[in-house]
Amino acid sequence: MDINNRIVTMLKENYNIEVTRIEQQTGGWSALAFFIEDKERNYFLKVYNKNKPSVVQWIDAIDGCTPLVKWLHDYTELNNNIVNPIFTKFDGNKCEDESFVYLLSEYVEGATIGENPLSTNQVNELARILGLLHQSTSKVSNKLREQQTVEDFGIEYCDLLSSFIHYDLDKKDDVVLEIVKPYCNCLLDKIDRMMFLSKTLYNKAHKYVLCHADAHNWNIMQGENLMLIDWECVKLAPQEQDLILVVTEPYAKQFLKVYKKYMNYDTPDIDAYEFYFLKRKLEDIWEWIKDLRFEGLVKSEDITLKLLRSTLIECSQADSFRTDIEKAL
Repeated sequence: MDINNRIVTMLKENYNIEVTRIEQQTGGWSALAFFIEDKERNYFLKVYNKNKPSVVQWIDAIDGCTPLVKWLHDYTELNNNIVNPIFTKFDGNKCEDESFVYLLSEYVEGATIGENPLSTNQVNELARILGLLHQSTSKVSNKLREQQTVEDFGIEYCDLLSSFIHYDLDKKDDVVLEIVKPYCNCLLDKIDRMMFLSKTLYNKAHKYVLCHADAHNWNIMQGENLMLIDWECVKLAPQEQDLILVVTEPYAKQFLKVYKKYMNYDTPDIDAYEFYFLKRKLEDIWEWIKDLRFEGLVKSEDITLKLLRSTLIECSQADSFRTDIEKAL
């Protein structure tokens, strides 16, 4: 059964939706995306492939993040900045068949920011959204809070990347070997640095807040309002988890000025900023290596190789990161 027929069957059985139109849209790295229309309204559907190992973590996150997103939509000032999840007729967060997991939400007209820079108004609105999100932490019920992942500064991906470099990289003479080989020493140095930062941060006292943990431009959509989408990474973590994606931008000071209207932030943790900066680079590098070597491509090979190359270069130029962040703050 092709994917469209699966979707029609799944929506009828689980949501009583009679599909009149399906259009596949540009998806992310974790899921396929579809526009769904019936006679009365439009929907947005994410479809996760259960047979892709790296997607399992995002599927596992759905039962924790979806009720939280629903609560944030219904009971906070973020209701106009979050896409409303739709539960099944059995009150389930998702539904599934033998091959896929399906997650349905309301459809919102708009376009992701993507590679475009944020405007001044968008910077201010993003600061408000993240400020309100972090501020809402104390209002969340214990039940919802207990469902969320808590930051433990784990770096399992570093172990996997290190093992790949030492034992698997040279086993195949391909473009991955060609691209990654010149950066092996740099990557191993950054992995050593992550081991130090992980231990340091684990032993520190932190103020944990609800973090989206993936608030980059591809997860920000401009419609009638600015929308923060794709919540599978949500967790309880230090504020730096969300702020790392903005403090390296030219608009950092403007963002923080607005953010502090909603959330106190007097003592930035530079160790945490460095940890989350390197984490994103190394996780991305490992993800793209897996796609190219082991699990199959999500995007085209050209796009994946381009991203791998550019992130390796960024990683090799990261030695001045701490100094740059201190100046930015």
